[in-house]
Amino acid sequence: MFLSHNLGRYPRTVGWACGYALALAIAAAIFLVTLQLKLQETDAGHARVLRDMQAVQTDVSLLLGELNQGQLPECTPENLNRLRSLLFGHRHARGIGLLDAQKRLFCTTEMGLLQTPYTPKEKGIDGSIGRYYRSTPLPLAYGTVITTMVERGPFQVAMEPNATLDAFRQHTDAVWAGRPSQRTQIFHGPRSALTDKPLNPDAPHLRLDWRQAVLLVTTTAPGVSPVSVQSVLQLPDLYRDHLAVLAGALALCALLGYLVSDAVARRCRHFQSIDHRIHYLCQPANVVCHYQPILELASGRTVGCEVLARLHDGAQLVYPDQFIPALVKQGLAWSFDAAVSAHALQELGAALPAQTDFKVALNFFPQNLQRDAIDTHLRAAVQATGRSDLQIELEVTEYNFSPEIVPELRRLKADGYFISIDDFGTGYSNLGMVKRVAPDFLKIDKSFVFEMEDATLRSSLIPEIIAIAKAVDSQVVAEGIETAAQASQLRALGVQYGQGYHFAKPMPLAEFLRYLETHSPQG
Repeated sequence: MFLSHNLGRYPRTVGWACGYALALAIAAAIFLVTLQLKLQETDAGHARVLRDMQAVQTDVSLLLGELNQGQLPECTPENLNRLRSLLFGHRHARGIGLLDAQKRLFCTTEMGLLQTPYTPKEKGIDGSIGRYYRSTPLPLAYGTVITTMVERGPFQVAMEPNATLDAFRQHTDAVWAGRPSQRTQIFHGPRSALTDKPLNPDAPHLRLDWRQAVLLVTTTAPGVSPVSVQSVLQLPDLYRDHLAVLAGALALCALLGYLVSDAVARRCRHFQSIDHRIHYLCQPANVVCHYQPILELASGRTVGCEVLARLHDGAQLVYPDQFIPALVKQGLAWSFDAAVSAHALQELGAALPAQTDFKVALNFFPQNLQRDAIDTHLRAAVQATGRSDLQIELEVTEYNFSPEIVPELRRLKADGYFISIDDFGTGYSNLGMVKRVAPDFLKIDKSFVFEMEDATLRSSLIPEIIAIAKAVDSQVVAEGIETAAQASQLRALGVQYGQGYHFAKPMPLAEFLRYLETHSPQG
């Protein structure tokens, strides 16, 4: 068993590791090629943005040179006409403004003399061709537009607002300009929130932001006022433009991974299955018991615990929903129930201090609820502990509650075992059948408790369950209590006992003993 268990684990792992290693290597190579193509595309877009900005800057610089070399800042009709004629030779200039001695804009080629001279509210950005003022209101005949003004000497030139906008929108997510002390963001793209703030001129060309899971691509044009362009690359950006290539790559990787691993894993797949390993896992040495406290809701004292089984599989724990189907299929239900109950009673008997009426709730498969077999087994297990203060409670789910097991449950109850119907409310047992057994406890299924605070139709059935319990002289245990509000509501409804994560999760013996030190049962 040990050899087949390891053959079932390691050959398949090695086989798939080899297959996946090859597949991942090819996938990584294709990913890198795709990334390189996207980076080249992004760099080309940045280059276009910087070229467009340079073209605008060159055009405006030439106009400012012409103005400062041969024109006067006079707001006369003749001078304004001369200035307007200069605009025809510069496609990226929208208008010309004249400044007075206090550096106030008092006249424009569009509006002529302004009623009130305008003083920029911002300090501006020093550039190689002059001082830039962003978001400057420019009065026009049909209204005011917000544009960027470049100032040199007594003149300002309004830059065409849309000269670079298309390139910005198409190729970048953020554009910053200015020397380090004046860095200003001059464009905000849709993903600007993911970019660096501020974007410094010395930012690396590529930077992976793990926190936001993005790749930041930055291009900086040096100068008196460095311009930095940054784009955000996310994983969807790669496959959006290269979907066919990536789809083919994934298909190739999957095929190669399967071919390499299948030869090794075909036979070992059965060895690794739970159906094959369940005999090994169900050995007593692999049985692990966890204990979930059951509390009296009125006083908060611990009155017992429910035993919940897990199986050791190396360093991992296997939970019931994973192994029970295989266990039943292999006919190991009784060996499992016997191993769990013996292990739990041995652990609790050796570790628990003396108790009074401390109940240990054990779950048995319905086909194992045979009085003679259970009584013989449990009496021997209890006798081995040397204890007489542990009361055993046998749980059977309502879903598995059938007329065939009623006589067995009645005999077990007559032998002194407590009988509990688990997950009550989820099955189809009738009141007559329940009365015949006269169980000691009805356990309300956690699904009813979970919906209490929402006052759903399902949770409204809890009083009916309590009424049934009273009718058959049973006490009520509520499962799955997760909040103090649920515990309070259940207590007010007359539920005597409860268990759930609000009090404690199922825990190994050592943790359970520490829990009991602070939540001592009645001694």
